[in-house]
Amino acid sequence: MSPKPRVFPIECKTLMTKSKIPSLDYAINPYLGCEHGCVYCYATFMARFSDIKDEWGNFVGVKENAPEVLRKEIPRRRPGSVTFGTVCDAYQPVEEQYGITRSCLEAFVGADGFEVGVLTKSDLVLRDVDVLSKLASADVGFSITCLDRRLAAAFEPCAPSPSRRLTAMRELSREGIPVWGFFGPVLPGFTDTEEEIAEVLRAMSEAGAVRVLVDAMNLYPKVKNSVRALIARAFPDRLDAFDTVGSDPGAYLSALSERVATAARTVDLKVDVCF
Repeated sequence: MSPKPRVFPIECKTLMTKSKIPSLDYAINPYLGCEHGCVYCYATFMARFSDIKDEWGNFVGVKENAPEVLRKEIPRRRPGSVTFGTVCDAYQPVEEQYGITRSCLEAFVGADGFEVGVLTKSDLVLRDVDVLSKLASADVGFSITCLDRRLAAAFEPCAPSPSRRLTAMRELSREGIPVWGFFGPVLPGFTDTEEEIAEVLRAMSEAGAVRVLVDAMNLYPKVKNSVRALIARAFPDRLDAFDTVGSDPGAYLSALSERVATAARTVDLKVDVCF
């Protein structure tokens, strides 16, 4: 069992960060850090920028004044698309106690022109169906890297199981909240065959996803080293396949894109890649 993270209060001066993602105007992250501790997480740089020495996954800064800041910020911002959870999971376990994400969502009720989205690995989002239903435009994306519980537990040690996420997708869809899937990162040597990709896409489609965005694994040195160490320890028979990807990333991504396109033809939903 993973140790409980160090949780501490922090104050923020702003919450709506202008996004560099073309389809997204603003990003909102109610917490600094993330308890889920995903081995492949690209956001570990947040600890360094905040001068935090704890290992990623072992700390959470709670932006206690975030709802108040956001209520003042919304009227001053040009309306646009907003996503909760770009460098943390807005529904990580501490949210159940602090409710910062819920209070921030409530700040958008009645705010004209904002399209509010959530990207999460947690079924805790079901708690806030009542708030999401009041928003003029809202959708929820679920990040799923694989369907195998054991594999997910290795790569995402403190996140809810994939089956819980799929169940939450179905329930939100039945409540009339649009849901979509983020299949990412595709795990090299584990979930990157045409058959495995199609299996994940079908599961998302059956859970009510209206679209799926597929992303490859970020192979920056810190991420690559962390993932490689896990594979060497827990799945040594897959290590050669992972190392092959790193030796020629360009060729791998091209082949992966083709496999995604082929698998996408087996499901009745929109599938895009973002690599």
